[in-house]
Amino acid sequence: MSTDQASYPASATAKSWWDILARLGIYIVLAGAMMFPLLLAAVPPLVDYPNHLARMWILVHGDDIPALASNYVAQWRLLPNLAMDLVVPTLSMLMPVETAGRVFIAMTMGLLVGGTATLHYSLFGKPSLWPAVAVFFVYNMALFWGFLNYLFAAGLYLFVFSGWVASRGWNPFVRVVLFSALGCCLLFLHLFAFGLYGLSVAYYELARRIENRGLTWPNIIGWCGECLQFVPPLLALGLSLPDGVSVLTRYGSLDDKLRALVGPTTFGVEPTLLDQFHFALVCVFLVCAVAGRWLHIARVMRLPLLALTVAALAMPNWLSGSWAADMRLPVMLPFILIASTQVRVPRSRLFPVFIAGAVILFVLRVDSVAQTWRDYDQRFGEFRAAARVLPLGSRLLIVMNELPEAEREVPGVSSLLAVRHIVTWTHLPSLAVIDRAVFIPYLFSGWTPIEPTARNRELSVTQGHPITPTLLAESGDPEQAKKLYTGPNFLGQLPYWRDWPRHFDYVLWVDFGSVPASIPNNLESVESGSFFHFYRVIRPVVAP
Repeated sequence: MSTDQASYPASATAKSWWDILARLGIYIVLAGAMMFPLLLAAVPPLVDYPNHLARMWILVHGDDIPALASNYVAQWRLLPNLAMDLVVPTLSMLMPVETAGRVFIAMTMGLLVGGTATLHYSLFGKPSLWPAVAVFFVYNMALFWGFLNYLFAAGLYLFVFSGWVASRGWNPFVRVVLFSALGCCLLFLHLFAFGLYGLSVAYYELARRIENRGLTWPNIIGWCGECLQFVPPLLALGLSLPDGVSVLTRYGSLDDKLRALVGPTTFGVEPTLLDQFHFALVCVFLVCAVAGRWLHIARVMRLPLLALTVAALAMPNWLSGSWAADMRLPVMLPFILIASTQVRVPRSRLFPVFIAGAVILFVLRVDSVAQTWRDYDQRFGEFRAAARVLPLGSRLLIVMNELPEAEREVPGVSSLLAVRHIVTWTHLPSLAVIDRAVFIPYLFSGWTPIEPTARNRELSVTQGHPITPTLLAESGDPEQAKKLYTGPNFLGQLPYWRDWPRHFDYVLWVDFGSVPASIPNNLESVESGSFFHFYRVIRPVVAP
């Protein structure tokens, strides 16, 4: 053998390793850029996140702080919504709770991108840079609202489904038993993630049989056998549902459906110009990709993608008392579509234009999120410093004004890229649960392991929001309060603000810098900030 012949395999191997390292480097750079905003905010301002973080604090420190134990109690039970409740307390054995929360968010982002790459490898048998495009869709509407249990579990779904695809040569019995257990894990992390997995596996296996030998009776029986893996998770679901689950289900308006449709490219309540450009770029790329045959969809994934799309369109806005159910599937479709396709780089000059546009939009997205989160972090820090005035274990009523138009602008960030949203302040008071062990009426409970103690049960709602200044004035006056509607809501829960002067110790008034024109006589100012005031409630005198 000549020297040249002997050295060729080593040269080819070295090139292969350099290729792998280069791809890995690109993934690491993109992932690092994607997660960069997490370094700038002690509490990332995702809408529901402060409420979730307060729940983590109770789970970790509820037995250590008497004032906290007087307001909330942990009641562990199997629920189809436990991702954060299982992971963050475990991480908190190694780090502070707030750090563990940010690590959980970083893990969620990583799972979505890593799961996309893993599923792509399972389907096509070779690594590719194409799944890195998934970073383009991580900052979506579900992340903005803080639906972290779902997104974390959905990221794991991509890995579990990848395992199912990769294990198609295994012993059928062993495979069904193992993935039945994994299906149960997905179910308890989040119900919708299990739904994604069930639809994906069922239609993937159906597509495989149609592709190979058609729907013969042996194939149908085999398909039914593989679907037996869903029986234990479904039985577990029936046993885990809490008593008194709401049956409220509403399909929603056309606006709700359009909002869900743009959810994968929108990081906010309504799309900014950046979100609109993002959505437009994706649509134009798909049109060009179909026309130019740039993308090849794995044949066995066409039926699952169709089933998931139909399910996304058919999903109601409210499902069994859970809001924004129709937002969950659309935000995952880009990840599944990317994983299910191979890109054939065309000679067209348009392709580099799309790549450049995607990079520019990604940089703008990360930069605007970073600056916005830094701004919120300063305001959250101001609130937490002022909240020290609250005695440990106080009951806190929250009042919120409308957000003035001037307050929508983020300093240093164009409103075309990002704006402030009033919903981001909704769960800000939950941070006082961490710092002062206070009770707030709408800390997430019911579908979580946290429940209010007996003394607070009548003041707690599983889904709620701050009251308006008008309602504060009316419900604080015993005579006017009699005229207000005080019947139960769709969950059978009474308004927590009824006769609030007798039940709450302090009022947080988020006024966004506009001093209230009228303040009830039974409120005494004790602390203030640039966008809020704390008031002590003067108890009414009870006649002997």
